[in-house]
Amino acid sequence: MILGIDKRNMHKDLIATLFQGALSVISRLPEKPWTVKQQWLIQLVRRVGKKRACITLVNKTIRTAWALLSKGEEYKPQLLAV
Repeated sequence: MILGIDKRNMHKDLIATLFQGALSVISRLPEKPWTVKQQWLIQLVRRVGKKRACITLVNKTIRTAWALLSKGEEYKPQLLAV
C-alpha cells in the first residue's frame, strides 16, 4: 500500500530528488498543453501554486510508476484531441 510522501515513509534524498524533478517539469510546461497530464498540471499550478503542485506531481509519478511496474506495462501519454 502506498502511504504518500513524508519523511517517515521515504528517504529524504529521494524526496528531494523527486521534488527537483517535478519542479523542473513544472518550470518547462508549455503555454499550450499537448497531453492530458500537461493540461491537468497547468490547471493544478494555477489553482494551488508551484510547490504544492510539485508534491502532487511527485505523488502521481510514484503511483503511476508503481502501477506500470506491477502490471508490466509501458507509459503512454494520452494526447489531447485537436
